[in-house]
Parts: sequence; C-alpha cells; structure tokens
Amino acid sequence: MKKYFGVLIAIFCLSNLQAQDKFAMGIKIGQNFSSVNDVAVDHNTASYHAGVTTFFKVTDKIGIAPEIILSQTKLETTPPVTSLMGNGSLQPETYHLNYLSIPLLCEFKPIQKFSIQAGPQYSILLDQKKDGVGNASMAFKNGEFAFVGGAKFDLGGFFLYGRYVVGLQNINELQDQTKWRTTQWQLGVGMKLFNF
Repeated sequence: MKKYFGVLIAIFCLSNLQAQDKFAMGIKIGQNFSSVNDVAVDHNTASYHAGVTTFFKVTDKIGIAPEIILSQTKLETTPPVTSLMGNGSLQPETYHLNYLSIPLLCEFKPIQKFSIQAGPQYSILLDQKKDGVGNASMAFKNGEFAFVGGAKFDLGGFFLYGRYVVGLQNINELQDQTKWRTTQWQLGVGMKLFNF
C-alpha cells in the first residue's frame, strides 16, 4: 500500500512540474465591508471571507481565475431609545447572511507583480439569521448574481488583493416591493500552494 501511495505522490509531483506555468492554486482569507440598500441598518459591520482560488493561464498576460469562497454579510442596527427604556438587556440587532460564492474572473496582468481581475459571481445563501430584539429570520433570496472587479499584488509566496462586488439583482424575498441590492468591499491576503 505504501508503494502505491509513493507512486501516486511521484506522479502528482511530476504532473505538477509540467503544469505549473498553466495552472495554479492558492488559499485566501480576508474581510468584507458590506451594505444592502434599503435594509434599515445603522452601520455595516466588518465580516469575513475565506476560500480557494485557482488560475488557468491562457496567454502570458491573460488567464481565468475561478474561486470558491465562504463569505458573510453582516449588518447591525441599534434598537430605538423607546425600546431600551426600562429594558437594559436589549442588544443591537445583527443580520448574518452566510454565502457560498463562486466568482469566475478574467485576470489581466499588465506588469509582472500586478493583476486586474473582473467577472461575474454567483452566491448561494447557506444560512440567514437575525440576533437581538426580533431574534427571527429575515427574508433574503436563496441566490444572488453579482459583478466583481479588483486587483491583486504578487508578493512571492503570498498575494494581497482588494475587490468591489456589486449585486445585480434584488435579494428581497418579501412582497413589499422594496429592492435590496448588495455592495461589498473585500480586502485580504492569500498564500500560493502551487507556483503562480
């Protein structure tokens, strides 16, 4: 069994050497700064995202970068003063939306260490909850299409990135005709698992 395992590792390493200039993979983690228009919140709380990024080289300057990311949108509102009077136990209401996001980005590298990324993203809503006064679920749609644009800086074995995500559809599931659209800044750091 150990021999077979060793052979598999050797094949993987050899194939990786051949594919390094065509394929790359890494992991990433960072913060989200989100807002959803027309949702009654006082401020937008920082949340997180983490996932796996890949890169398929097309030419020396252009490639395709699909990713799989776990991402959270977090919004917070303070209860009205009238609700707080006589009830010191009330806490701010916090809305948590947890998504599995799948961006499919085109990556253009004008210079060696700098890349521009842009493309569509689809996010699947995994979980939604509301803490605080209501302690009830909000009504958000199960999925969302968005457009992503940003940049990446290569630091050898690591990379830094920043992105802006714009929701392209209404994510309000309620029947009140209010349109909720998401915007989000993402900042983070990644580590290369294969040679980019």
